[in-house]
Amino acid sequence: MPDERNPADAELLEAFRAGDARAFEALVRRYERPVLAIARRFAGDADDAEDLAQRAFINAAERAGGWRGGSFKSWLFRIVVNLAKNHVRDTSRFDRSEEAQEREATPVEALAHTHLEAEERRQELRAAIARLPKRQREVLLLRIDGDLPFAEVATTLGITEVNAKVNFHHAVQKLKGWLKPEGE
Repeated sequence: MPDERNPADAELLEAFRAGDARAFEALVRRYERPVLAIARRFAGDADDAEDLAQRAFINAAERAGGWRGGSFKSWLFRIVVNLAKNHVRDTSRFDRSEEAQEREATPVEALAHTHLEAEERRQELRAAIARLPKRQREVLLLRIDGDLPFAEVATTLGITEVNAKVNFHHAVQKLKGWLKPEGE
């Protein structure tokens, strides 16, 4: 339950709309990590991801007057997903290299090169996620990185809740089939 020390998103947004800039700063602090995580999944570069996250917050601040209730979190995540999709499209439009075409097909963070087994496993997982169909990848990203319930995933992507659950289920099943258990 929200209180003075931890007001609800809607209360903070209303305070911002009334002229309290600190209220929006509180929203930024609350959501900067998941927004950046979403941006990183789409952008191939850490600087691009930070730029996308910053632009998402700027857009949200500029559009705060148009927010009509509902989940602020879902609304903000929709903004970052749309910006990220546009970024991937625009980047690949001007860079037809093989790497850019791969980024367009699989908008995930570039895999780090390390010899640690844990990092190798993360790389394997990222590669498998990149192979997922676009909608399944988006649902998985919002559900896990965005920590959204299925209803908010559906709202964010403009699909039904059942469709979000089905896409998530298929994504998880594919990942289980593609990834061998540790130790094999």
